[in-house]
Amino acid sequence: MGIPGNKDLRDGILFSLPFMIIFALFMIFPLVFGLIISFYKWDILSSPSFIGLKNYLDLFKDEKFYSSLWHTLEFVLITTPVLLFLGFVMALMVTGKSPLKGLMETVFFVPYIFSMTVVSTLWAWLMQKDFGFFNQVIKLCGGTGVSWLTSEKNAMWSVSLATFWWTAGFNMVLFTAGIKQISKEIYESAVVDGASYLQQVFHITIPLVSSTTVLCLILQVIASFNVFGQVYVMTGGGPAGSTRVLVQYIYEAGFKYFKMGYSAAMSYILFLIIMIISVLQYVLLGKKKD
Repeated sequence: MGIPGNKDLRDGILFSLPFMIIFALFMIFPLVFGLIISFYKWDILSSPSFIGLKNYLDLFKDEKFYSSLWHTLEFVLITTPVLLFLGFVMALMVTGKSPLKGLMETVFFVPYIFSMTVVSTLWAWLMQKDFGFFNQVIKLCGGTGVSWLTSEKNAMWSVSLATFWWTAGFNMVLFTAGIKQISKEIYESAVVDGASYLQQVFHITIPLVSSTTVLCLILQVIASFNVFGQVYVMTGGGPAGSTRVLVQYIYEAGFKYFKMGYSAAMSYILFLIIMIISVLQYVLLGKKKD
């Protein structure tokens, strides 16, 4: 007669094995293989040639790397605060007393279920210079059409605008969950004491959802640093490379110029940047909260 604990362990391993195999094949192996390749010169067609840290040293001399990193940082700085604010305001609306809060929740979240390609294509059409919907409305009002995606000054903001519409619903869901965890008695006591709605928001809601805010901030920064799809579809990195982000440059280096080792090195530099920023956010905001 076997020991029950051993049977439970065996069953747990058997049930977990399919997931662990898939995880190892599609996550662990690519991570390790990418790190190894970053120390090689490899164009896929020929055998890899070991070059040590040359890929890492070369990228710090690459002007395109710096410009792509700056465009990525610009996107992060534009989108992160706006998306946090929009998500929080949406959450306040869907957790309020409005009879339309159910409808609003659906309307706010629906864009997030669309694929990146659908959203990017839709907004690229809306922002088309000559026949786009936005410019047609502006012209009907007597204005002049805007170069949404063909102007270096406007292109990144236009991509960010599409991103606001597409992803704000995700933050709304997280903030909504955080707000619903707050006891109603706290708000009732505040009302009895004469607190206005804004006073309740600033002195009760915002402090009590601080953990959710930190979570949203970290997730948003990670997502924004990894931006690629909407930029690639809407602008292709243009005009004149003004919206080329780091993930796009990594993609181009690997699959357009076949510099697989160089592409892998940039990928790990991006990973290191995201990890450092995320850890700093968590540590600093956690200390501030304490």
